[in-house]
Amino acid sequence: MTKRIALISITCALAAGVALAGCSSTESSSTSSADQSGEPRQAAQEEKAAESKYAVTIDDCAVTTDYEGNPAAVVTYTFTNNSDEATSFMVAIHDQCFQNGVQLELALVSDLDSSRTMSEIKPGASITVQQAYALDDQSDLTVECTELISLDDTVLAEATFSVA
Repeated sequence: MTKRIALISITCALAAGVALAGCSSTESSSTSSADQSGEPRQAAQEEKAAESKYAVTIDDCAVTTDYEGNPAAVVTYTFTNNSDEATSFMVAIHDQCFQNGVQLELALVSDLDSSRTMSEIKPGASITVQQAYALDDQSDLTVECTELISLDDTVLAEATFSVA
């Protein structure tokens, strides 16, 4: 029995070592003045976004109130499924909204059809969806979208809106 446990432990350790070997980065840790401007990084992100199985645009942001009368922002997205399988915005995209660098919570808004985020979209089709976020204050909003399951968290879309 102890030999079996030892064999399982060694196998797990070897598998973990092989898995972690693939996690090393080939990017240089030095930063040039071009890296500091953000332009090469932005171009690389745009290339990765173009290779994504999904396309998303952040179309609009409107201020409203949630079901308790608190201020909320409704962000409108257009989601296009470029993959080989039907999927939904909710399953494919991780959308986040920030104020002052802090992620906002989702809000419940009465006149918003949030079920569209769960609608299956066939390959090549597009859909407009909306998501509501509870506002903390009147500062600008930054909205970011990435693939829900991704190894590098490439930003597919990003926008900033004024709510004042």
